[in-house]
Amino acid sequence: MNPGVRLASGTARHKVALGKSSQLTAIFRRMYKPQAPMVTPEAVIRVLNKAKVKFVLMGTHGIGGWRSEPRATQDVDVLVLKSHHRKAVAAVKRAFPDLDVQDLPAVTRFLDPADGKPVIDLMRPQDELYQEVFKNPVRVGRTHFVPNLEAALACKYAAMISPNRTTDKKLLDAADFVSMATTNYDEIDRELLFSLGEMVKNGDGGKILKRIEDAQAGRSFQI
Repeated sequence: MNPGVRLASGTARHKVALGKSSQLTAIFRRMYKPQAPMVTPEAVIRVLNKAKVKFVLMGTHGIGGWRSEPRATQDVDVLVLKSHHRKAVAAVKRAFPDLDVQDLPAVTRFLDPADGKPVIDLMRPQDELYQEVFKNPVRVGRTHFVPNLEAALACKYAAMISPNRTTDKKLLDAADFVSMATTNYDEIDRELLFSLGEMVKNGDGGKILKRIEDAQAGRSFQI
């Protein structure tokens, strides 16, 4: 990984955002799911670092620093280097032995045995877009990486238009996309985002750029 381009500007806010999203998630669990395993992103990061796994923190915990403000989420999403996936799974199994495991082609999921909902997702970088995430992530202190702004936007766009995602999750994806787009509007590398949009779907480079302009102008768009 080459974190050199975007190291200084966003490091502090990503660190603060992770702490806040983790706190919000803990409060949510204590209020609504007190019996659920208390798995924090910080704990998962420590486990993977100890196992010397190369990874990028994704999902809500990974993009919080790009949003106007962080939010809670029920699971920890991690994109793991393909060659490190097996040892990442083994490390998480040792650290959280009470979680059920579901191995799927694109992700290994660790589930809450009480309700079967994901607590930790170890994602495989199968698609070109997710392989691109590893090329220039943002380093957060000495502990982990998060996707750069354009990769974060492209991943949310991909989720937002996925035919396999439920409407409620797509609405959250759209809110994340709008928050990131409007908060960082002047910093977005349009050329890079166009190329990432093409990786999501051939011909969607222009569409993702239009979504940026729609978000900035306050225009609604279909999901």
